[in-house]
Amino acid sequence: MLYPDSAGTSLDFHVLKGYVAEYTSSRKGRAALLALVPSPDRRQIEPSLLQSDELLQLMERGHFFPAVAMAEVDDALPLLRIQDAVLDAEQFMAIKAQAESYANGYRFLLTHEEDAPMLASHLKPFPPTPDIPQAIDRVFERNGQVKSNASAELSRLRSDLAKKRVAADRLFYKALKRYEAEGWLGDVRESVSNDRRVMAVSASHKSKARGAFHGSSAKNTLIFLEPTECLDINAEVGVLVEEERKEVRRILQALTKSLSPHRHEIKATDERLTYLDILLAKTRFAREEGACLPRISEEGEIELIQAFNPVLRRVQKAKRRPVVPLDLSMRPTQRLIVISGPNAGGKSIALKTVGLFQIMLQCGILIPTHPKSTMAWFGRIMADIGDAQSVENELSTYSGKLTKMKEILLGANQDTLCLVDEFGSGSDPDLGAALASVFLQEIHDAQAYGIFTTHYNSIKALAEELDGTCNANMAFDVQTFEPLYCLQLGVPGSSYTFEVAQRVGIPKRIMQAAREALESQTLAVDRLLVGLQKQRSQLDRTRTQISDRLSELEALKTTQEKHISSLEAKMGKAAENNAEVSDQLMWGKRLEQWSISWSKAKTQKAKKEIEDRIVRTLSERHQVLEVQKQRAETAKQKTERETLEQLWTLPVKVGDKVKVLHGAGRQAGEIQEIRKDKFLVSLGGVLSAWMERKQFIHWDQRPGTAPTTKPVAISAKKNPKKGAGPKAPEASEVKTEPAQDTGPTLAPKKKRKWPPKKKGSPKKT
Repeated sequence: MLYPDSAGTSLDFHVLKGYVAEYTSSRKGRAALLALVPSPDRRQIEPSLLQSDELLQLMERGHFFPAVAMAEVDDALPLLRIQDAVLDAEQFMAIKAQAESYANGYRFLLTHEEDAPMLASHLKPFPPTPDIPQAIDRVFERNGQVKSNASAELSRLRSDLAKKRVAADRLFYKALKRYEAEGWLGDVRESVSNDRRVMAVSASHKSKARGAFHGSSAKNTLIFLEPTECLDINAEVGVLVEEERKEVRRILQALTKSLSPHRHEIKATDERLTYLDILLAKTRFAREEGACLPRISEEGEIELIQAFNPVLRRVQKAKRRPVVPLDLSMRPTQRLIVISGPNAGGKSIALKTVGLFQIMLQCGILIPTHPKSTMAWFGRIMADIGDAQSVENELSTYSGKLTKMKEILLGANQDTLCLVDEFGSGSDPDLGAALASVFLQEIHDAQAYGIFTTHYNSIKALAEELDGTCNANMAFDVQTFEPLYCLQLGVPGSSYTFEVAQRVGIPKRIMQAAREALESQTLAVDRLLVGLQKQRSQLDRTRTQISDRLSELEALKTTQEKHISSLEAKMGKAAENNAEVSDQLMWGKRLEQWSISWSKAKTQKAKKEIEDRIVRTLSERHQVLEVQKQRAETAKQKTERETLEQLWTLPVKVGDKVKVLHGAGRQAGEIQEIRKDKFLVSLGGVLSAWMERKQFIHWDQRPGTAPTTKPVAISAKKNPKKGAGPKAPEASEVKTEPAQDTGPTLAPKKKRKWPPKKKGSPKKT
């Protein structure tokens, strides 16, 4: 539900739809996109989001969906229901283009079914009907002309017609040559009238020429005659042309009748292609904007990371101006955000971005934000943005805002996202702020989510007192008096009234008079906010410097560790190579000694004893190597088994991504439900199976590596002191839990003994 109906326009959704519609291929797809409205039904919209995400991933890997046909069959469909109706060539070619386009897309999805399971499952039950394009191909050439072999009669007629036209041309050129020799023709010589070739005879010689009159030129200097010699044969050609036209009509009528039983399939194909056209337009737009499918939170969390308002970005791109990304967090413990700061600082854009993203998701459009972002799904989006005055209903600006606020208060609940711009404005500042404070309290008590922009200090103060409510400000450079368009959570912002006035050049005497007229308490509060903003800016700069330095140190540490690991690996490899070379030299010497002993042996018996000793020694050597190999393999299997035992002890919850250990390859799955020691695992979004804990592990772990853990700080106590900032966790407040979504990690390296033990050393004989 979207309230009011104009909320989409206030959030610039109509502009966004125009941007997306530019990527459509068909008129119907464009019209459907422009008429798109958000749906709060997540089950209805989520499949299209997943399908668009699948197509986006394919595009990123260089696999592009075939182009959707632009041909339309709306005019042909009603005629297929009428007996003895005849479609024209253009309508037949449109039906063929639709059928071939759908067949190409269907084959593409079958080829990439593993990468796009949602879209493949959507279209797989509806295979293309090859009978439709095949029937049209039997009649039409690729250029839309009816084939001569479409029927035996048409073939005969066109053969006779070709012969007659050749004979007619021969007679015409014979007469033309004779008239030209007489000098009766004009500069044009010949023309065409009513599909018949005529000679252009000078008006001064019209009495000498013989033939059928077909008109004259604009200035009557030429008359157009059909030579007498060509009249009979042209009449025969005309008869054949009429017979050809009737035969073509009969063929098209028969083809129309043969396609009539397929009209429902033709209509369904057209609807599926329109759906694909809309889906492809959304995906192409997402690829152009760098959009993605965020994680949809079941717990009411919003975590936008580097989010860009697509409408603002296009406008600023045309002006060649950069856009600052938005970072914003909302959760059940921080449901309401009150944004303050200077005018033109970006407060309304931040509010609109959250609302526009919610509408985009509810229309199946991916949002331009970081892939690790999270969005909640709301059943109601209620907005009060812009001027609400109405001449028709005799509403003032403030009356219109109160009417909207009444509806917002009636509809506010846990499933509602409230967006109010210039909260409390439109009336007496003190009275409006007081009433807005009550409204904020009511929305807070209704457990609704909301973002509000304001300049009133009383509302900022109330936001500091209410649990689950957070102040925020738009950063402002007090040295250059320029807005930074960066949202900072936790601290209210000043309106920078005097600073902005100074920037635009208001005389100092006027600003001084305003300061003197301002109540000292109000001025002190504003100075406090400005001071807090300066401290926040200084802290941010210091934190950035420290963060950059830490990043440099971490990079240096990583480089050194890689260098040390590389040296250890080289030294270990060299030690192993040395051991192998020493072993080979030792065995080479022994073989050399045996060879000398065997050659010096005087009798066959002595030689036989030496040979037996060689065979026995080599056999024992082989057995020793096999035992060492088996022990190494057993130790490896034992290590992997112990690692799996540790991985199975890691806790899992609903929504975790897991790796199934059995079946063909290790499949990716997601925990959907847990019943005691049984887990329902979804495989590819379509298949699911109940499994035991030992049948899967966490997706970010792998056998053969130690399970990773990370320290997690316990959340701060309820109702922390305002303005104190986040408190660092004490030692007793830190616990260790399994790390998730950190990617594969390597097990700790074992200390290498030095010097390394030689492998495969033979026993003394």
